[in-house]
Amino acid sequence: MKTTVKLTVPEMVGFLKTIGTACTFIALDTSTVLKRGKNLKTSCPFGDVIKSCVRTGWLNIKYNEAVKRRIAAKLGVDLKEVEYTNGEVWHKHLMTEDGKMTPVLVNRTKDDGKFYLFYFHRKTKNARYAMANGEPLTYDQLKPYFYASKRDEFKPPVRSVTLNNVRCLKARGLILKGAQ
Repeated sequence: MKTTVKLTVPEMVGFLKTIGTACTFIALDTSTVLKRGKNLKTSCPFGDVIKSCVRTGWLNIKYNEAVKRRIAAKLGVDLKEVEYTNGEVWHKHLMTEDGKMTPVLVNRTKDDGKFYLFYFHRKTKNARYAMANGEPLTYDQLKPYFYASKRDEFKPPVRSVTLNNVRCLKARGLILKGAQ
């Protein structure tokens, strides 16, 4: 039987820190405002667009190692021959008491008071779009206003989502409801 718990963002951060560095499959039910300039071209006539969906993926996969494995596989070389160091990023990971990275991020350059969940994306399901007034929109209506995805073939799909936007997180047999 699964246990459902309603948590505030700081309590959710505490739970995620208890996972520590263990690789864990997760499912997230999120509701996010798509920002113009980041997700939508500024010419979008629909104003604030809210995307609600279910996302699945994994926590705590070592990013650099995943990139190295992809490079080795694509180039047909031995993993030992591949070196990779990631560049500058906007975030920093919260650490465990023994100095290891957790899946919780904070902004490295400014204190915006937000916590983010960093995960390896597997699939997005049941995506629904709506204007701020609740009027539904279709993907086809929005498609001309989305920016084209720039995906590096060697880098795995990773995402970060603000914990304030998580309505439900399922992990380790628990169902965590966001206190929205």
